[in-house]
Amino acid sequence: MKWNDVRKLYKDKWILFEAIEAYSKDGMRIVEDMAVINVYENRNDALKEYAERHKKEKSRELYVYNTSNEELTIEERAWIGVRKNG
Repeated sequence: MKWNDVRKLYKDKWILFEAIEAYSKDGMRIVEDMAVINVYENRNDALKEYAERHKKEKSRELYVYNTSNEELTIEERAWIGVRKNG
């Protein structure tokens, strides 16, 4: 689906989606096609499912976003440093 179609279908909702077709440009992630996984009223519920799915399936490109935003703006972030457990 395209972002405009998702916005029309799920007005003012939080969505968890997978980027099906995407590329990087100027530090931004441009998503051309997506698959909506779930729809939420509450941001925290969406983030909770995102965390659960991401832990199990790290290779999938998953995002949480609110459809009240006209543009789908995803800034790429470089992770610097080493995680230390414990």
